[in-house]
Amino acid sequence: KATRLLGKKLYRLDINAPIGTDNLAKPKGPLLQSERLLAEATNADDAFFLINGTSSGIIAMILTAVKAGEKIILPRNVHKSIINALVLSGAIPVFVMPEIDNDLEIANQPSVEEFKKAILKHPSAKAVFVINPTYFGSVSDLKSIVNIAHEHNMAVLVDEAHGAHYYFHAKNSPITAMDAMADMSSVSIHKTAGSLTQTSALLLKGKMFSRYDVQKSLNIINTTSPSMILMASLDGARSFMATKGKQAQERVYELAEYAKEEINKIPGFIVEDKKHFLEHGSFDYDQSKLVIGLDKLDIDGFQLYYEIKKDYDIQLELAETYAVLCIFAIGTKKEHVDKLVFALKELSKKHYHSNITYIDHHFDSSFPFMLLRPRVAFHADGKIAKIDNCFGMISKEMVMIYPPGIPLIIPGEVWTKELIDRVKFYKSSGITILSNYPDGFEIVDVEKWKKYSMYSKRLMEYQETRKTTPSNDGYKLPFEGDKHKATVVLIPYRKDTWRNNASFAQQNYKEVILAIAKHEKVIVGIHPSIYARVAPTYKNIKNVELLKIRYNDSWARDNMGIYLTNGKNIRGVDFRFNAWGGEVDGLYSNYHDDDKLTSIFDKKYKIQDYRLPSFVFEGGSIAFDGKGTAIVTEACLLSKGRNPTLRKEEIEETLKEYLSLEKIIWVPHGIYMDETNEHIDNMVAFVKPGVLVMAWTNDENDPQYEYCQLTYQALLDATDARGKHFQIYKSLLPNPPLYMYEEEAKGIVKDKFDAKPRNNSDRLSASYVNFYQGKNFVILPSFGVKEDEEAYRLFSSLFPKKKIHQINTREILLGGGNIHCITMQIPEVKK
Repeated sequence: KATRLLGKKLYRLDINAPIGTDNLAKPKGPLLQSERLLAEATNADDAFFLINGTSSGIIAMILTAVKAGEKIILPRNVHKSIINALVLSGAIPVFVMPEIDNDLEIANQPSVEEFKKAILKHPSAKAVFVINPTYFGSVSDLKSIVNIAHEHNMAVLVDEAHGAHYYFHAKNSPITAMDAMADMSSVSIHKTAGSLTQTSALLLKGKMFSRYDVQKSLNIINTTSPSMILMASLDGARSFMATKGKQAQERVYELAEYAKEEINKIPGFIVEDKKHFLEHGSFDYDQSKLVIGLDKLDIDGFQLYYEIKKDYDIQLELAETYAVLCIFAIGTKKEHVDKLVFALKELSKKHYHSNITYIDHHFDSSFPFMLLRPRVAFHADGKIAKIDNCFGMISKEMVMIYPPGIPLIIPGEVWTKELIDRVKFYKSSGITILSNYPDGFEIVDVEKWKKYSMYSKRLMEYQETRKTTPSNDGYKLPFEGDKHKATVVLIPYRKDTWRNNASFAQQNYKEVILAIAKHEKVIVGIHPSIYARVAPTYKNIKNVELLKIRYNDSWARDNMGIYLTNGKNIRGVDFRFNAWGGEVDGLYSNYHDDDKLTSIFDKKYKIQDYRLPSFVFEGGSIAFDGKGTAIVTEACLLSKGRNPTLRKEEIEETLKEYLSLEKIIWVPHGIYMDETNEHIDNMVAFVKPGVLVMAWTNDENDPQYEYCQLTYQALLDATDARGKHFQIYKSLLPNPPLYMYEEEAKGIVKDKFDAKPRNNSDRLSASYVNFYQGKNFVILPSFGVKEDEEAYRLFSSLFPKKKIHQINTREILLGGGNIHCITMQIPEVKK
């Protein structure tokens, strides 16, 4: 049957290095000539044919560049072959974490800054490994990384499994590894350049490694019986690349653009294009990759992947929860695109419903903690465990879904609850989980493995930070008015919340930042989409540190964690954030970057954190005195959009355990019409332990009057954790209340994130209680009304030893909050 299908000629061509051909292990005839032609076509100094796939080239590169016990810097979202190379070589990985795209639930590229930090921190590292591009087409700033690495005498190795077509040098193609002057690259010619499956090439440039160094490593892993058919297909692909590749690839990009335009017209589908990827950590983007996001369909990406194959005979490249990937290559034709578009139109008719909201699985997209080197874990004693018994255990194997073949966990990493939940989700979705055993997962048998005692203390320390609580660990919530290590502020950028492209709000934020910076360090978070424009405006300002980081909106009090100290160390508490109400009454629908903000920030600043991924809570919903007493509103914490399955007593117990509180005082209300469900920080604040200032109105016709009366009575009746009654001062609210003007409302546009509409005549939650204080300063709002002067006098008397900065914050108020809402303090600790 095979002969009839393939023909006798194919079998006659299946020869293995007879006289007159050549030897892959030491080519010197036609094969060497073909490899040199490939080097010429790719701007390499030398080239090697691979018939064991790009994986063999990756392993050979690492074996060549890094010896056992030496370090290699690499992204954690690498292909399994890189992890195999670590096991074989004994190299020590220094992982650089990529930017996570929470919309698509994929990992993109680490920034140049992250690579540079790793290079400076590990100057003895021998190599830096870069992916160019990722499976989804995310491209790093390869040239800058090469320059930095070479300055520190480190080799640059590149995985170009999905970038062979870059060597066609078509218009709009990202830079190749060889043009970026990388030292070695492994390229999957078979994926996008036309050779037979499993054929690839290893490209070599520069003088760091010789041809003989690389050949020696390849000969360890290459077969001694290479197929001439496979090698001939490589030479044919090379010829096409050199003569017709540029024109063919430019046609591919045209077809991909056509597909994007057509698919974006179909309800339920949107192609996430270059702009999206540049906003999510990419330097460039491969436009032959078509990432199709799903929206308002009653199926997920995995179900779509199988259904479109079954009903329309279309094989997609891969699926994720809410996206699928199509790859366009030189064999793609317009009829293929039209078939795809037709199928998606039909699937849209069947599955699109305008009222559907996707479930937020709230996956922790960070990678597991690595306790052991991969090689050490691979050779340790092991046993097989069911998934529920893996928590806290050290993996002995790689576990992944394929494609894309990026391990969820690797040998030496520790299983987390988040990872277990993710694996269960994939299994329930019908996705095949690749592991070595059918009935479970291989973990290190700590009872049998004799060397475990060398690592047990470190594992126990890690597990303690994951299982314990601040209350048990002796961490306390310090008073806001104590000394800060820094204040965090995030710059606004949303067009659907802030008028005039947030330009007025950005200036208002800057006034607050400059005032705080007179007294302490301010970490200014800037979204990547505005970083290039905004960052220069803070150049050379004392006490200001800039941080490029992703977030959905600029309310650091709420989307940041809350920070505690034991006197010597700082830890964060990372609650869940759902935009003040999620599907019930949240203020915008896409809050994924907000929800991941604390985790990313804490890793950046090496702050360990406690995570409560199922408990919704914001910093603006609590006032505290640093002595164990806190005040909250029932309107906020008992709202249906936060923790509807928890009783009041359960919410209180959680807060006591994770914020080390002794007593929580519940008051009924905050400010009338406050869109956060009446956060306490607009209504009541501690001046110091035992002393409160609260918002007040004497206008009996204002609905706020009753709110004030009820809250005041609740505070009069209450005592703090020390059993003492409060001294309460009243801060008059603007009267009449403030409203949004028509001109202000016109400057706000409805964006794709679908934020809560802000309209002319909306009542504004203006309150002087929404101030921010540090050790020797107070930042107080003003609103251009008669009550401003009275507020200044009151707060000057309440804080006689602190500098009062009063700033007109109407632009911040228009966005829904004020000074306290945009700030989050990091407490100072003893040095």
